[in-house]
Amino acid sequence: MKVAILGMALLMVVACSKSSDDEVVIPDTPRSEVPEALTGKWLNGTFSMSNWYTYDGQYAGNPFSSSRAFQFSRNGDAEFFQVIVSNDGACTRQAFTEFKGTVQFDATTQSFTFYPRQGRFRGFYSCNSGSNFDRSATRDELKPIKLYWNGYEDEFGQAWLVTRFGPNDPDTQASYFRPTSW
Repeated sequence: MKVAILGMALLMVVACSKSSDDEVVIPDTPRSEVPEALTGKWLNGTFSMSNWYTYDGQYAGNPFSSSRAFQFSRNGDAEFFQVIVSNDGACTRQAFTEFKGTVQFDATTQSFTFYPRQGRFRGFYSCNSGSNFDRSATRDELKPIKLYWNGYEDEFGQAWLVTRFGPNDPDTQASYFRPTSW
């Protein structure tokens, strides 16, 4: 939930900021080889179990969904994506974040740091199209993100990547990513 709140807060900051669309690319960022077990695409997602319908029975959408994804290449290239959608039955708000960069793993602390080199933010408001935006991330928005991780296999044989903002802290909400393809 904290990640979803953080994402919505980021959407508001991004939506309210105006900047030129000169794409910023940070040239050299740290990288390391990605552990074989984590190479690939990982997806975390949530959605509401309820739905909106109009008075005439037409489907109007799901009230909330949120997805985050990582893609790790063996050579340390990495991408991060986040999609947040909210719908009140009349209006839909969508936010999309994309960062491309590198990742550096630290086996000692069981952590990795994602170093975004470039990024993009898009927002869509069905009831206020004048607020729609599509812009490059600024240099100030391209900050490294450190996450602590562990992996496990559930009782069905499904592999999971578990990330936290703190090291093995049970009070820090975990995010669970499963392998995926797109």
